[in-house]
Amino acid sequence: MAAGPPPSAAKGYGPNQFVSLPAELDPADYDASPEKRPQLKRQYQLQLNSPNPPTVIEDPALLRWVHAKTLNVYPTFRPTRQTSFRGALFAIGPILFWMAAFKIERVS
Repeated sequence: MAAGPPPSAAKGYGPNQFVSLPAELDPADYDASPEKRPQLKRQYQLQLNSPNPPTVIEDPALLRWVHAKTLNVYPTFRPTRQTSFRGALFAIGPILFWMAAFKIERVS
C-alpha cells in the first residue's frame, strides 16, 4: 500500500538559530497543498497558452527561486579568511595596480 506523497522540502525548512526565517519563505504563502497544486498549474498553463497572453506571466515558484538565489544572499553569508582575502584583493588590488602603472609610466 502507498503511504501517500512524501513531505515537501518546504516542511523541513525552518529558521536557523542565527538567522530568522525570511517573510518571503513563510510556509503559509508558498507551500501549496496537493489539492491546490493542479489548480495553480492549470492557471499558469492557461496564461501561457492564451491567444492574448499577458505581457508578464508570473510563476510564483520561479519568483521564490529568484529571490532565494539573488536577493537573499546576506543572511547566509559567512565571513571567512577566503572571502576577506578576495574582498581585499578586489577592493585594494585595482588601486595598487593603477598606482604602479602610473608610476612606471611617469618614470619612463
